[in-house]
Amino acid sequence: MSKRYDLIVAGAGPAGSAAAWQAAQTGANVLILDKAEFPRDKPCGDGLTARAVSYLQKMGLSRELEKFHRVNGVLVHSPSDWELSFPRRPGMPDYGLVVRRPVLDTLLLRHAGAAGAEVRESAEVVAPLQDATGRVTGVKLKGGETISADAVIAADGSYSPIKRALNLDSEYNGYSAIAIRAEMAANRPDSDMLEIYLQLLFRGDQLPGYGWIFPMGGGRVNIGLGYINSYRNWQQINATSYLGEFLESLPADWELPSIEELKKSKEVRAWRLPMGFTAWPPWRPGVLFAGDALGAGKPVSGAGISKALESGMAAGECAIAALTNGGPDDFTNYEQRMQAAWGSEYRRGRMFHKLVGYPKVAAAGLRLLDNHTFRDRLLKSLYKKAQGPDHT
Repeated sequence: MSKRYDLIVAGAGPAGSAAAWQAAQTGANVLILDKAEFPRDKPCGDGLTARAVSYLQKMGLSRELEKFHRVNGVLVHSPSDWELSFPRRPGMPDYGLVVRRPVLDTLLLRHAGAAGAEVRESAEVVAPLQDATGRVTGVKLKGGETISADAVIAADGSYSPIKRALNLDSEYNGYSAIAIRAEMAANRPDSDMLEIYLQLLFRGDQLPGYGWIFPMGGGRVNIGLGYINSYRNWQQINATSYLGEFLESLPADWELPSIEELKKSKEVRAWRLPMGFTAWPPWRPGVLFAGDALGAGKPVSGAGISKALESGMAAGECAIAALTNGGPDDFTNYEQRMQAAWGSEYRRGRMFHKLVGYPKVAAAGLRLLDNHTFRDRLLKSLYKKAQGPDHT
């Protein structure tokens, strides 16, 4: 007979590895599966907010984080330049990090394995197993192998095979962003600031999105841009060409490569980022969704790593708690946890997502943000809020 597990985690990105690590802390019999062999690349901005760093610290990775490039704030071009420092929050760092995803994701997966989770790489989950009632009872791998478990956490990405096989939908589905980035050398000193460019124009329209330059250390940078799909003409944008235009707008003395050079070296990577709960409720009997499979990206900024870590850790904890005290048919504890943590924030974010899709609204918002008096008041309010407990 094949081995049966307490919990199977499909997907070994930040959400999946955090879930497996969290569940393994209890002594549960956990298996984590991923179709790739690590280290593997993953398109991303590579920036970790202070909140993301705090979750990694909670996982016991403080020493490992010391080797990553530290950033102390954000330089915003709107188009005037202004700086944001990371706010001081009780029990949280006041800095962020930049780290390549092959490095971060491999670190997290090995950490889950060290905690007791069984790791299988090059094992692609293609569908869930279900019993006669429809409850998920395990997974099916490419090649036909089946593995059973009391519960499954689907952390298998924005195109989640488990979610698609279950034909799941959500009233919040459809909120997403398109992002593209490239990593490259830059002839400029290493910075300790993330840079954000808010003025993005397409055929005269102010786009709901932003460009970024994230310093990676060692003379390298991650440069990219993203925009949300509420803009009516988003499908007309050639993301690669648009990234090329953004690169050309940056200082010539940085000696950045052209978009054609980056394409030849296969440095250009694009991806879709679901956001605002594209799987809700975030569970069905036998299965919980985390990370991009949940649509955990922030509807305003698209920031995903901190949300992936938070949802993964919550899913791992709630899954084991439910299995211990009730069984795999009801993971309402996870739904309540996510609603309490993100419900209000994501509701506001979905409204914002719709509004800024109108170029006139986006342009007016940018003009307002570029007004020094308004901006100073807004920042004071945000920093004051950051001093107390929050879930942003």
